[in-house]
Amino acid sequence: MKGNVSSEYGQIKIHKKAIIQIAEKAAYEVKGVKAAGLACHKGWGKFLNLFGFEGMKVILGSETKNEIKIIIPIIVSWGENLVDVAYEVQKKIIFYMMSSLGINSLSIDVKIKGVEK
Repeated sequence: MKGNVSSEYGQIKIHKKAIIQIAEKAAYEVKGVKAAGLACHKGWGKFLNLFGFEGMKVILGSETKNEIKIIIPIIVSWGENLVDVAYEVQKKIIFYMMSSLGINSLSIDVKIKGVEK
């Protein structure tokens, strides 16, 4: 998937930022997620955003392959099972991406950057 979709009315472009927004909002719906994306960098997140840095990585497949790979950093609440929270983040993002974009192939890598009380 290159982010472009054709319809009978013309082209539809799906920007990586839209994919990032969907993934971040989905991650925050999971119990135990304290921060996701740029928010994992605390006060630096807003500063980095000003210069165009993205908190997560989105890799779009080719035109012939309708696939997306997302690498999302998270910070998990103290006392939560890290693996369970990461698994729920994967499931939630996949659910929203499948229903929002109709993707054939989707891979979600979760990187746990820390644990906070």
